Amino acid sequence: MTEKDLQSVRTKGIGFAPILRHFFDKSGMAKIIDDNVPLDPKRKILTHGEASVAMITGILFQVSQLYKLCQFADETTILEAIFPLIASADYFDDRLGDTLDAIFRHGIGDLELHITKNMISQFDIESPVCHNDTTSVSTYGEYDRGQSGKSIKITFGHSKKHRNDLKQFVWSLSVSSDSGFPLFQKAHSGNTADVETYVEQWKNLIDLLGERDFLYVADSKLATHENMAHIHENDGFFIAPVPMYESYKTVFREALAKHDHETLIPYKDRLNRGFEVPVSFKNEEKSYTFRMIILFDHGVASRKRHTLENRVEKTRAAFDKLDGKINKYRLKTEESINKACLAILKKHKTVDFFDYEVKNNPVTSYKNKKRGRPGKNVEKVIETTDRFVVSTCFDQQAFDEELYRSGYYPLITNKPEDALSIESAMTAHKNQYKCEHQNRRAKSGFKIEPIYLHTPDRIEAFLFLFKIALQLLVLIERDCRKGIAERDRGLDNFMPNRKDVRNPRTENLLAAFQYVVCGVVLLANGESHGFVSELTELQKDILLLLHVPPKYFTYEYLFGSG
Repeated sequence: MTEKDLQSVRTKGIGFAPILRHFFDKSGMAKIIDDNVPLDPKRKILTHGEASVAMITGILFQVSQLYKLCQFADETTILEAIFPLIASADYFDDRLGDTLDAIFRHGIGDLELHITKNMISQFDIESPVCHNDTTSVSTYGEYDRGQSGKSIKITFGHSKKHRNDLKQFVWSLSVSSDSGFPLFQKAHSGNTADVETYVEQWKNLIDLLGERDFLYVADSKLATHENMAHIHENDGFFIAPVPMYESYKTVFREALAKHDHETLIPYKDRLNRGFEVPVSFKNEEKSYTFRMIILFDHGVASRKRHTLENRVEKTRAAFDKLDGKINKYRLKTEESINKACLAILKKHKTVDFFDYEVKNNPVTSYKNKKRGRPGKNVEKVIETTDRFVVSTCFDQQAFDEELYRSGYYPLITNKPEDALSIESAMTAHKNQYKCEHQNRRAKSGFKIEPIYLHTPDRIEAFLFLFKIALQLLVLIERDCRKGIAERDRGLDNFMPNRKDVRNPRTENLLAAFQYVVCGVVLLANGESHGFVSELTELQKDILLLLHVPPKYFTYEYLFGSG
C-alpha cells in the first residue's frame, strides 16, 4: 500500500474491551439475565442482558451516569467491540432504566444466585471462609420517587463518614476467602443497624453455596447473643472480634492474668502467639459456651502503645494548660473546675490512669469598709477569695497493666478446636481486609458514590450490577496471579523500573491496554480495511496469563470482516 493509495484513517479507542468481552462470554451473565427477566415484545434491539453488560462496562470505565452512556458508546468503540450490532444511540437512559426496573421486579436475589453460582463453577471459586462487612453510601437530593414499597428507604442514619447532614443507605457485601471474590450483596435502609444485617447475609450465603459448614467472619457487631445463638442453633460457624462489654472485658482480663502458656504462631517473619479460654452467656434462657481465642500481635501492640503514650502526653499538656485558666473566667468554682478536669480525662480516654484533686487555698485581704479617701481610724473588713489548685497523680501501675494488654485482642467462635486451630482462627480474622478492600475499591477507584439515580428500586438494581463489576475485577486479578504462580515468573516492564512483578492489580493490568485502538483505513479505490493496533509484548503476556485468545484483539473477530 503506497501513500497515494491511502485516502484516510479513522481510529477510536478500544482499550481493554476485548478482555471484558472474553469474561462476559465465559460468565454467561447476559444469557442468564435474558433467560430469567422477561423482555417487552416491543423491544427488538437491546435485551435486558445486553443493557446490563453495557452498564457494567460503563461502571468499569467510570461512566456511572446512564445518560452519558450514549456519548461513551459514540466516542469509543468499546461497547461496539462487545455488541457490534448495536448502535450507540440505542443505549439511551430511559431504555437502561427499564432494565433496572425489570431486574428489581424479577428479584435481585434470584439473579445473584444464578449468575454467581455460574461464576463459581466456571472459575472454580472456593469458599471455605466467607467475610462480610457493611458500609454506608451517602446520597444527595430526594429519593422518594417511583418507590415500589418493597425497596430500601434512603434516609438519615449513623454515617461512617461522619456526614450526618446526608441521607444514606447501608450496603452489605460478602466475599470469599478465595481472592476476595464478591459472593452476595444486599442494600438496606439508611437507618438500619449493622447488627441486623449479619444473619440475613449468612442465610443468603447458605442459599448460594448450598452448604452451611463455611466459616462466617465479620466484625464485632456480629457477636451479639442473638446473632451467635441463631447461627449456632442452625448448624453454622462464625468468628468475630469480641465487643468489649463489661462481661467480656472481665473474662478477657482474668484470662490474661491467669494463663500459663501460649501457642507460638508464625506470621510475616515474626512469631505471634495466642491461647484460648471458654466463655459462656445466656440467650432466651439457654446457655451457650464458645471459645474465646486471645491473640497477641506485634503490630497491634506497637500501634496501641504509641496511642496510649500519646493520650497520656496530651492529658498532661491539657492539665498544664488548665492551670493557667483556674480562678479566671468560668473556672472560679470547685464544681466548674471538676467538670473541666473530667472533660479532659474523657476526651483523651485516660480516666483509668489519672487521679486529680482540687484544693482551695483561700487568700485573706483587708479592705476599707467605706469607699472614698480613708480617714483616721478607718474601719477595716476581712475579705476571703478562693484560690483553687489542681494536683494530678499518674497511676503508673494501671498504665503498665494496660501496656501489657495492648497487644492482645480476643475473638469469639463456635467452631470446635479440632476443626479450627488458633493459627487458622488468626488467619481467618486477618483476612477480613479482603472485604474491606472491595468496599474501598468501590468507593475510591470506581466511585459508587455519588449515586446518580433517584429511585430506590433502580438504585438496588444498579448495586447488583456494581457487584458484578467487582466480581469481574477480582476474576481478572485472580486469573493473572494464578497464571504467574503456575509458571513461577512474573511480568516484566509492568511497573516502572521493576521486573518479575507477581502481584499485579486489575486496575494496572487494564491500564496497560488504555492506548489500544481500532480503526478503518479508507483507500483511494473506495475499499476499506479494518485493523486493531499491534499489541506490545507486555500486553501479549497479560493475555496469555488471562487465557484470553489472541483472536479477541482482531478486527475480524470483533466487528466482522468488513
